[in-house]
Amino acid sequence: MVVGYGGRKIVMTNSDTSYYGRILIRALSTNYPNNYYIIYSPKNIESNKRLTALFNDAAVRVKFPRNYIHNKIRWYRNNGIVRSAKAHGVNTFHGIDDGIASGFMGSNFPTVFTMTDPLFKTSGWADRMLMQRRARKACKIAKRVIALNETDRQLIIDHYHVNPDNVEVVYPCFFDGCDESVPENMHEILRSKYHLPERFVLYKGRLSNDDNLKEAMQLIHELRNRKISVVLLGYRTPYFDKVIKEQAHDLHIFHRFKQVDKIHHADLTAVVKMAQAVIIPNTERIRDNYKLINAQRSGGLVICKDSPRAREYGGDGAIYYDNFMDGADKLSDVLEDAEKKEALLKAARANSERFTSKILADHMIHIYRSVLTHRRLYQK
Repeated sequence: MVVGYGGRKIVMTNSDTSYYGRILIRALSTNYPNNYYIIYSPKNIESNKRLTALFNDAAVRVKFPRNYIHNKIRWYRNNGIVRSAKAHGVNTFHGIDDGIASGFMGSNFPTVFTMTDPLFKTSGWADRMLMQRRARKACKIAKRVIALNETDRQLIIDHYHVNPDNVEVVYPCFFDGCDESVPENMHEILRSKYHLPERFVLYKGRLSNDDNLKEAMQLIHELRNRKISVVLLGYRTPYFDKVIKEQAHDLHIFHRFKQVDKIHHADLTAVVKMAQAVIIPNTERIRDNYKLINAQRSGGLVICKDSPRAREYGGDGAIYYDNFMDGADKLSDVLEDAEKKEALLKAARANSERFTSKILADHMIHIYRSVLTHRRLYQK
């Protein structure tokens, strides 16, 4: 497919089809539709419906290795993708987490590198070492390194020894569906559809050991209003069956406890508004901060574990707690005071204006243009 006439071309590498990559490409193609955005991938990603939905946009393209290239990883990591980028007239190459191909080393090609998880804590030990080694190399190649918050920016500077002037913070944006209006009669329809309790606190996650679910369950148990249930949105896991269900029995809250495998994404905004609060018991991972800004934009009351990252994303529009007793007291106080709850929701809505797709796209395009301008000045 011919790519690039009448527009400046930018590349996204996104083999892991991450949430961040999707919202970034969507923000860029929506706000700057005159550019072309090419996703390079070493494998066919047509089975990923969330990603392939982007291909309906005229500004987005996807490129795979040519059929005669047998070593797909070599194409993706070394000189193959560099030759492809030049052949496609690419102006700026943007790598997300997977690093930047070594073929760009020593070149003056404009490159940008984003780390969504600087230390790759969610990976296994061997993968973590490999990813950190790739990230260290990418930081040396990239003309600009991007962090998603100030805490991660400092971590990149200290751990990878990057010049602070070359590291910028670009906040992600909330999901577009968070702004969809919800008719009043939808609440009862959804309550019946998903068998939701009258009053509940919502948790959305993977129901695994590293989600601090046990603390969230203790927080629900300590709420002063014993009629408030907890709804856990996520697929059942062995940890859920063996640990969380047993804990619910031990705390005598099994009758206030419900697990839902999946809620359609079109219904999620309404369910968040129906909840008394959205609880985020782990805020050390970037995906949990996505939940925070999405819940705030959807009109949900957010209560989350206190951390520098949570404070940076949540601002004055969230409840922060240090332990489950502290969290239960703070949430009970807000739920019992309508004015306090309304003030918190208003602050959350105002805070969410920092995470619009327009702000994300403007900031990223500014970075692309700056590294491109630097290349041209350097060549002169």
